[in-house]
Amino acid sequence: MPNPDGDVATGCPAHAGPGAGPRPWTPGLPEPRPVEQLLLPDGNPVWMITRYEDALAALNNRKLSKNLDNALPELWPSLGYDGRKSILNQHMNLADPPEHTRLRGLVSKAFTPRRVADLGERIQQITDELLDAVAGAGTADLKDEFISPLISTVLYEMLGVPLADRDEFERNTYIFVGLGNSTSPQEVVASVGWFEEYLTDLTAQRRADPGPDLISGLVQANEDGDALADLEIRSTVMLLLLAGAETTINLLSNGILALLRNPEQLAELKNRPETLGPAIEELLRLTSPVFTAVYRFATQDMMLGGARVKAGEHVMISLAAANHDAGQFSDPETLDIRRDASRHLALGHGPHFCIGAPLARLKARIALRTLFDRFDDLQLAVSQEKLTWTPSLVANSLDHLPVTFTPVTPAAEG
Repeated sequence: MPNPDGDVATGCPAHAGPGAGPRPWTPGLPEPRPVEQLLLPDGNPVWMITRYEDALAALNNRKLSKNLDNALPELWPSLGYDGRKSILNQHMNLADPPEHTRLRGLVSKAFTPRRVADLGERIQQITDELLDAVAGAGTADLKDEFISPLISTVLYEMLGVPLADRDEFERNTYIFVGLGNSTSPQEVVASVGWFEEYLTDLTAQRRADPGPDLISGLVQANEDGDALADLEIRSTVMLLLLAGAETTINLLSNGILALLRNPEQLAELKNRPETLGPAIEELLRLTSPVFTAVYRFATQDMMLGGARVKAGEHVMISLAAANHDAGQFSDPETLDIRRDASRHLALGHGPHFCIGAPLARLKARIALRTLFDRFDDLQLAVSQEKLTWTPSLVANSLDHLPVTFTPVTPAAEG
């Protein structure tokens, strides 16, 4: 998988002096500020949008294309693009209307509210099984032993990956998504090749013998005789691996950490379960599971937030900075589960708003409610200074979340 962000964390550049060129992107949460051109670690320039109103406008700007064909050709190598259709670029997240409208409409026919709602019972069952497995120890790495296996298992079952293939599927997902931070480019290329072959076979099986899974739904999706091509189905699955796994893992990992850092907020959430829905929106705002929305290219010379952007230039939107804009959210660095955070941009906005948002919220509600019902005295097992995040411009990925807890003894029936 091409890495557009190199190997640094999100950051905020210092102000450039008069006549200075673009400054390098440096570590640290970016501050909401006028649109500025920066240099990515690969040496390519990018226009970075950080203020909420500018971000909202850009997310809805049809003159900013998601299609890689509209990028300056000199940017193609860093984008992992050579002008050809592939399993990595034939999905709705790299398409503009009318093609985006077509693809999203067909995928939506498979990604129905009913299919999402039907997953609730199974999500609860997997959640209970994973918490059962660690309850007796009184300590666990919630990221490795609860959150990641929960999200992965739900995703693989939703896709209909046979149990016998899960280990190899998970190994390649780990490489492709970038969860294996030390993997080489050669390993990533090999992983993509494995998915190409595996998903070709699995799609053919679902065409011959469809089931209740999402891939079968993608195969059967039809609108006035139009259907997804096999390459579009495979590419959509790759998109779901990227967006459907890591985003929710990051939400839960960083969200639980935020609550552990604010025990009074956690206590209020446990005492008032009806606040869980709004609390999840606040956790999305505060932690921003996806730091930066990438892959937008100006289709013509234009002004963005006072900056003159030329056709073909790369534009990124810092969702994290927009969600911390004090002009939109008072005291934005503070967790406040009573806050109305519904205007956050953590899941995007406009035509490319996250299609999996209802499922992400469902998984978060079940996982958080069950965790807090079953485990008391949740505390970090290490000092906060020892926590680390995988360096990335895009993903807010906490490496580990070790905790201690006291299992709750169920009340006896009588």
